[in-house]
Amino acid sequence: MEGIFERDFYPTPKEVIDMMMADSKVEGKIILEPSAGSGNIVEWLQSYGAKEVIACETNSKLRGILGTKCNLIGDDFLLLTPDLISHVDMIVMNPPFSADAKHILHAYEIAPGGCEIIALCNFETVANSHYSTRTKLKELIEDRGYYRDLGECFASAERKTNVQVACVRLFKPRTGDEEFDGYFCEEEDMEEYGGTEGLMPYNVIRDVVNRYVDAVTRFDAVMSASNEINELTRFIGGSSIRFGAYQTNRNDYCTTITRDFFKKRLQRESWMFLFDKINMRKYVTSGVMEKINRFIELQTNIPFTMKNIYLMIDVIVQTNGQRMNQVLIDAFDKICSFSAENSTAGEKWKTNANYMVNRKFIMPYVCRYDTRWPGTSVELNYGFSGRGGGIDDIVKALCHLTGVNYDDTTDLYSFVNRMKMNWGQWYEWGFFRIRGYKKGTMHFEFVDEKVWMKFNIEVARSKGWELPTKRK
Repeated sequence: MEGIFERDFYPTPKEVIDMMMADSKVEGKIILEPSAGSGNIVEWLQSYGAKEVIACETNSKLRGILGTKCNLIGDDFLLLTPDLISHVDMIVMNPPFSADAKHILHAYEIAPGGCEIIALCNFETVANSHYSTRTKLKELIEDRGYYRDLGECFASAERKTNVQVACVRLFKPRTGDEEFDGYFCEEEDMEEYGGTEGLMPYNVIRDVVNRYVDAVTRFDAVMSASNEINELTRFIGGSSIRFGAYQTNRNDYCTTITRDFFKKRLQRESWMFLFDKINMRKYVTSGVMEKINRFIELQTNIPFTMKNIYLMIDVIVQTNGQRMNQVLIDAFDKICSFSAENSTAGEKWKTNANYMVNRKFIMPYVCRYDTRWPGTSVELNYGFSGRGGGIDDIVKALCHLTGVNYDDTTDLYSFVNRMKMNWGQWYEWGFFRIRGYKKGTMHFEFVDEKVWMKFNIEVARSKGWELPTKRK
């Protein structure tokens, strides 16, 4: 008798579905679940407002369960044809890992233009491309989407496995007259994406998308005119000037640019333009910025539609609190790393818990004193210029903590040069009193004791430590 818990049946826990769908909205969409099992993903999609969920499942007992939850359009998903799902907006799947690449490739092949595909798979499927099917999938991901490592996310599931899991996200472009359908939306349609106006005004987003669409749309006309000019000049003996779209590499070798290449390159550059406008670098530490940069790299393969832009900004807004907590932790750990004297934990700051950053702390290698040209005023090391040297991350964290506008702060390099600081004397700079020493160190002291305590308290709360109390 056919059993339910066959080799490839691993029900998807809600926590894993949450991770799968973190970057997508399902409300109002028609969605296909190709390997629906007992219906965990189906129920999740329905609970988040999917207009309709349709499914496939090969196991007869599981089909009996699924029939009470959604419409079944087939048994074997690999036999499904494009005409049966031409109306779907999204495909969400946890396919059998024994044939995960085959299932994901088939999903992309039969999906209609404009469809988004989200699929779990064995991490090795996307990391190890020695097999032809996996190679095709990896190339498709690089061209039309991205993947994220979810780790061993089934380790505590209903049916456990320690397999490392990846989540693949693909976007199938529309073609022909429908190529740019859905790229624009009206301002009133964006009310569901709260908190976005401050980061990027509606008119700016619409203008950038319009420029992108217009540029791609006109590519064919420009290339057609270029070809006509080239043919005319070739008939009368040729010309040293040729019209077309070309890219020059480092060796000055020109290659012809196709429309598809131009579209994808311009899409990436358009995303980068928007991220540059948001300028998150002003507000987060270098460590947090690395994570944002990884997010940006993933985002550049997503279609450059207004809704996708608002969804991206919404993700930034919704995760701002978590990101700012990390900014505080990064700044706290940075201070501790400079010297054993900077915290109550001393050398054991990495292993101890429930300790504080001291009100006074030391940063090494900040100042320089050249005995060949001794000066009376403090100078900073050549490598410590502008908003660098680690203190910038600390100032960003304190601005977030206190509500001070980061743009209103003065960088240390400018302050030191303007004040002509004397060696060994205290000066008040923003959140700190500072003094430089000829041996290269600079000492910092929190000006406001309340800010110093609030900093320690908020870091302790973020780390899950016992909240500190005032210490002498």
